[in-house]
Amino acid sequence: MRKKAVLSTTWGVLFLLMTACSVLEQEPLPTLVPVIQLSEATAAPTAESAAVLAEETAVPPTFTPPAAEAIATKTPPPPTIDHRGALVYINTADEGLFLARPDGSAQTQYYALQNVIRLLPASFNGQRIGLVQDGKLVVARTDGSGVMEITAVANPSWLIWSPTRDEFALIDNGDLVVVQANSGAADRVVTGMQLGNIPGSVAWSPDGRQLLFTCGAQATDLCRVASNGSEAVVNLTNNGADSFAWYREPSWSPDGSLVSYISPDADKNLQLYVMNADGSGVRQLTVGSGQTSLHQWSPSGQRLVYAQFTDGTWHARVVNADGTNDMALSTGLPVLGAVAPQWNVQGTQVGLLYTTDAAVDAVSIALVAVEGTSVTPLTDNGWQLTWSADGQQVAYIAAGGHIYVHTASGGDAPRIITCQGGCDSFVWLP
Repeated sequence: MRKKAVLSTTWGVLFLLMTACSVLEQEPLPTLVPVIQLSEATAAPTAESAAVLAEETAVPPTFTPPAAEAIATKTPPPPTIDHRGALVYINTADEGLFLARPDGSAQTQYYALQNVIRLLPASFNGQRIGLVQDGKLVVARTDGSGVMEITAVANPSWLIWSPTRDEFALIDNGDLVVVQANSGAADRVVTGMQLGNIPGSVAWSPDGRQLLFTCGAQATDLCRVASNGSEAVVNLTNNGADSFAWYREPSWSPDGSLVSYISPDADKNLQLYVMNADGSGVRQLTVGSGQTSLHQWSPSGQRLVYAQFTDGTWHARVVNADGTNDMALSTGLPVLGAVAPQWNVQGTQVGLLYTTDAAVDAVSIALVAVEGTSVTPLTDNGWQLTWSADGQQVAYIAAGGHIYVHTASGGDAPRIITCQGGCDSFVWLP
């Protein structure tokens, strides 16, 4: 069975199978993320997955998109369950997409799609979900009423949905593109900048009107643009092509007033920064020799959770948006070889995907209560942690390739959704 460590983010974020490289004096810093390696018994990354990763980081070739057209598929049976709050999964038997209720009471195959390479996030209202099939971007309606190939995109590997409308953004052929999910029509809102095709390099403002993205030579700046292309690009940092500045993980605060990002300090350590949405008032939240990554705003906008590599190990930490009260969340866990944190919607708990030095071939999952930092282990052999939209449940894939669902306390016995043929990956619909 193919087993994927999937990092969920409010881009909702993936576990990139990359090693942390050393910082060079005259070159931009590499992307630094914790690496999760799975043993051969749990399907270590294949040549296919390595090719997918290479595709993600390469600039696509020149491409002239034709008009969007519908995919010819087998007629799906009428859906037997409501898609709201359901789990959508791909099974490893290559039979298509399935819908399942989180209590395990019902499930159905609602699209007989083969060669689905990747399941992408769902839209803000859960009515559509993205996927990559045979190297093509496809949008499926979650009520089972049809799928459509997005032919205006050449080399899809990721997308990020608008928080307010049925449209999504991505990087294609070096352009920032906004695609209408209904029609497949694409608006290239930023062209001529040869933007890097890097997951997590684009973020929607909470009102869906603006896009924040890494720009400039070697991502040396942060830029902002109206999502409908009606305004000129605004460079928020203006460092220039020769700057050593380097930006990753741009993100908006929930109220849209602040922007956060990862960038090197004067000593070339990756730190977490926050600034006003107009580029003013820059302040550094983390300090020291650690390398910071995978940060996420709490739903209230008062805190940020992040992963940090210091003293040869990874840590999960949380800090106030003004830089105060920086504290560790993972002190109750063994020494970590990798960790990726994820808030629940209430901002009271953080889910952790992690590996330990003692078991580098297995992915463990735990819940941490932010106040008191009490740790509740869920499994030592799972992957892909996902919260329900209301934050009352949490799910992951574990032994046998099935979906395990806990209440938010994590103290109950899990309900098990038996995936037909075993789960490859899943998305929890709002």
